[in-house]
Amino acid sequence: MSREDAAARAAPRPAKVSVLMPTYRQAHFLPRAVGSLLDQTFQDWELIVVDDGSPDDTADVVAQWDDPRIKYHRLDRNEGLGFALGFALRAAVGAYVAYLPSDDHYDPHHLANAVAMLDGEPDCYACYGGLRWWTTNASKPFRVRVTSASLRGDDVVGAEEQALLDLTEPLLSDDVRNGNVFALVQVVHRRDHEAAVTWPTRSEIVSDGLERDYWREFARRGARFRYTGEVSCEWGDHPDQRHKIIGGRGAVHPTDPTGRGFGLARYRQFYGIESGLALNWRAGFWGLPHDQRKRYGPLHATGSRRPAVAADEPLRILVVGELGFNPERILALVEAGHSVRGSWITRTQAWQTVGPLPFPGVEDIPFDGDWTRRVREYAPHFIYALLNWQALSTIGRVLDEVPDIPMVFHFKEGPHLVAEMGLWPVMVKVLRHSAGVVFINQECREFFERSTKGCVDADRVLILDGDLPKANWMTDDWSPKLSALDGEPHTVCVGRIRVEGRNFLEPMPVLEKAGVHVHVYGETYQKWSRDWIETGRGSRFLHLHPNVEPVDWVRELSKYDAAWPHVHESSNEGDLRRAHWDDLNLPARLGTYAVAGLPWIVRNNSGHRVAVQSLAERHGLGVVFDDIDDLAERLWDTTGMDGLTERARAARPQFSFDDQLPVLINFCRRVVEMGPR
Repeated sequence: MSREDAAARAAPRPAKVSVLMPTYRQAHFLPRAVGSLLDQTFQDWELIVVDDGSPDDTADVVAQWDDPRIKYHRLDRNEGLGFALGFALRAAVGAYVAYLPSDDHYDPHHLANAVAMLDGEPDCYACYGGLRWWTTNASKPFRVRVTSASLRGDDVVGAEEQALLDLTEPLLSDDVRNGNVFALVQVVHRRDHEAAVTWPTRSEIVSDGLERDYWREFARRGARFRYTGEVSCEWGDHPDQRHKIIGGRGAVHPTDPTGRGFGLARYRQFYGIESGLALNWRAGFWGLPHDQRKRYGPLHATGSRRPAVAADEPLRILVVGELGFNPERILALVEAGHSVRGSWITRTQAWQTVGPLPFPGVEDIPFDGDWTRRVREYAPHFIYALLNWQALSTIGRVLDEVPDIPMVFHFKEGPHLVAEMGLWPVMVKVLRHSAGVVFINQECREFFERSTKGCVDADRVLILDGDLPKANWMTDDWSPKLSALDGEPHTVCVGRIRVEGRNFLEPMPVLEKAGVHVHVYGETYQKWSRDWIETGRGSRFLHLHPNVEPVDWVRELSKYDAAWPHVHESSNEGDLRRAHWDDLNLPARLGTYAVAGLPWIVRNNSGHRVAVQSLAERHGLGVVFDDIDDLAERLWDTTGMDGLTERARAARPQFSFDDQLPVLINFCRRVVEMGPR
């Protein structure tokens, strides 16, 4: 044997299969996952572990395996699944690529089955083993383990490319809500399309459909997928799975009714997204799309709509809870010269916003073992606690932890859910011990006055909506009214049409008969209200539009004559103890309509107490109607509508957080100076 031949034989040969393992905060799962790889009957593999900036002991756990096939790479900070997979793929040397997320695991023959198929069938680009996984749907109150060829069941076998290219819309009740067909752990594939098909990074998109879209790109290029014929892996199941953090679940375990929360806020918290970094959010079929770059970019570019006003005595304010639909309003505090820190709830829902915030100016004090010391060190003048029932437990704990720091409690919704969720004792405690309480309307104030005893002190109460938009969006970029062009009334709805079986708009066929156009914004809201939408499908009076960002609210929405809040018939007969939440609520969309200078369409509930109607009548901007004929007559009255529009535009400062901020700050100063209750 020549010296050259001996050197070549002694040189390490590249592994046949590169197994990619992205991992983040899952050191506790690593022994199961890596152990399942070590137990494979096929041993010609390498494992590329990409630690995506984990704050746990992932490095120490991986170091326990003294195996040269295991290659560990640590990223300085969390970069996201797409970046981690791309990094691992660039480091891989194998002819085939497999995936082993650290919370999944293989059966012993998984790689052997895949390699045999890829070696034996040159026209097969990707193969997949069947999987065991846990699921729930509306008919099964507990999670059950199932086995199937794919996340869509067994029907995809033999029709894989069609299943990938012709995405079936998942049901709202489905456990996998992104339409994915194959979990990462199932698939082993060749590398021919690697240059053309790449994993998108977080700077491009955040989606729970990364895998779905990656496989689809293979299929678009003619790649053939084949089933190995055997269930050979398990897709892990726990609340911190990435697809659940992003898209939630259709049905959850009764012992975990919120699924630990999900959505954009939960994602930012879990992955430690830095404050000020805006994301392009796309959460499955049923999630609310939200490109933070478009929404908050104008704030970065232009700053405040008006010069910052120096506070007489700048305050240190600790915001506790969550910020709802219009989180950027909190910047008005910073622009006014105050210091703001945030401590946020962790079990968020998709529409809620918490830190790390996508815009700069608010530093977080997270709830950890050092929270109390850091709060004491910050020494806030007061705690501004808000906003909805989901934050109440956290607010109550803060009140117990630092009772000497004055708290101003700003509560929006909803009183009945507080009781339903077993939080009424916490609500009573917070009302009784807060230095000041801000209710969103007089009706809510009276509701709590009648429902509690000694908790609502008239000298320590302010009335102010809790989710007002920022003044930046209140431009003068008015558009001509569509009704001036075609002579027919045009109305608009931004938000949900249907909730829990209740429609917030009149039936579309009735509106069509009355000659009233309806423009509905937001693809996801349209999906949620499909039954209502279908009643008007094909009508020239129903118009469906994509979501509109705040920077375009005036230009896009001011061309309509009036807007739909939550239209309902009250039955409280003036007794607020009998009030339903629809009677007490001020929907967040009212702020959007106020920005665009739009009158509100309000059913006449005279003889009852309804907050939206009271507010609309106070500002003279309500299209208050008795029945559909009355509504049509009012909308067709161009002179009357011109007057309502004029008053709606004049009232805009009443619905701007910036303009109302001096009222809020003066109230907070006053109740803090009053001392403890």
